[in-house]
Amino acid sequence: MTQDKHGYVVRGLLGLLAVVMLLFTLPAYMNTSANPGLANLTGEAASLGSVAGAFLARQLGLALIALYGAIKGTTQPVLIGAFGMAFLNLHDAVFLSAFGNVGPGAIAGLILGGLALVVMALAWRRARA
Repeated sequence: MTQDKHGYVVRGLLGLLAVVMLLFTLPAYMNTSANPGLANLTGEAASLGSVAGAFLARQLGLALIALYGAIKGTTQPVLIGAFGMAFLNLHDAVFLSAFGNVGPGAIAGLILGGLALVVMALAWRRARA
């Protein structure tokens, strides 16, 4: 696998995914109900010292890794960032749907996760060429 820089389409799409995740993550630190994945939490679980804080920290960490991959642009960081975005979003979409909350959060998770899989496929294909 080569470590060449990927083109603007792959890096731009990964960067866009990271920015979208940051736009949903950062405001939720002020009000956890602003995040679709956390909107149903109440009481202690909705505080930053509990479930909501762990969820947001995971989301922020993976978004920053994806942003790094988009900026660096070489194969390994792009694949790691795209995998993080795909896993986070598809995982959340599946669990939101499984527990009966097939709403905007689950749909957005499917779309963002699918786009992350496209980034992975494009990066992997170019690296194998």
